[in-house]
Parts: sequence; C-alpha cells; structure tokens
Amino acid sequence: MNKKKLTKKELHERQIVEDKKFNRTLLISFGSLFSVIILFYTLLTFWCDIKYTYRQYALFGKEVPSEVVCMIGGKLFIHKNTKVNYKGKTFFLCSQECYRHLVNNFQDDAFTPDSFSGDTICKADALIGLRNWGEPEIVYFKNRKTFNQYYKARK
Repeated sequence: MNKKKLTKKELHERQIVEDKKFNRTLLISFGSLFSVIILFYTLLTFWCDIKYTYRQYALFGKEVPSEVVCMIGGKLFIHKNTKVNYKGKTFFLCSQECYRHLVNNFQDDAFTPDSFSGDTICKADALIGLRNWGEPEIVYFKNRKTFNQYYKARK
C-alpha cells in the first residue's frame, strides 16, 4: 500500500474545509433550534388570541357554546365565562358588573328576539350563533329550525 503523506499546506487546507463543514452544520442546527424556540414562545404567548380568532371564523354557521359568550354584552369571549343561576335560568356572564346589570334589568337583559322569526326568547334557553363571519357579535335563536333558516338565508 502506497500511502501518500500530506504536506503541511494540504493538511491545513483539509482542516479548513472540515472546519467550514462543522461551522455550517453548527449554524444550521442552532438556527433551527432558535427558530423552533421562538415559534413555541410565540404560540404560547398568543395562544388565547389565536384560539379566539379561530372561533370567530370556525363557529360561523355552527352553534356557539354558551360558556364562551357573555349573555349581557352579546359578544364572544376568549375564555370561558362564569355560570350564574338566576330565577331558575342559567346565564353565562363575564363579570360581576354584568351580573348586577342582569339582576337590575332582568326583563330587558334576559330576553331577546329570535334573530330570524322575531319571537321573544330567554337567552338562557336559546341557541347561540355568530351574527357575521369573523366578528364576535352573537345572535340568539328559538330553535334549530330558525337557526338553520338564518344561516341558509345568509349564504
């Protein structure tokens, strides 16, 4: 076997090439790790906002869960709201102020017209939907029939 000895210059050039490969690998690895950490941090920081925005679009035309709605303010909320039993009905409210408003103005706050038929209904017994796609305003429906007719008419 004939082994060729490397000169100092060739050995130095080979070392430079290997160092460049190592540096490139190291840079790509740490760059990827840094990007993943930033993405993860961003998702954790803005998770509630992302979920809220998703709900505004995804729940249009579908029944909105009562616990993510303030029945006095008439808006979709980021977090689940407080469940309150008042006069035998279950309402979901966002704050103590909304509760006081419900107690002081029960007839005005607890009842609303059906968004399609116009019949007066109790918000605690109603089906809830979104008024417009991508917006947090809610509407109430007496039953599944008026709920479906409302969204069919909106398409």
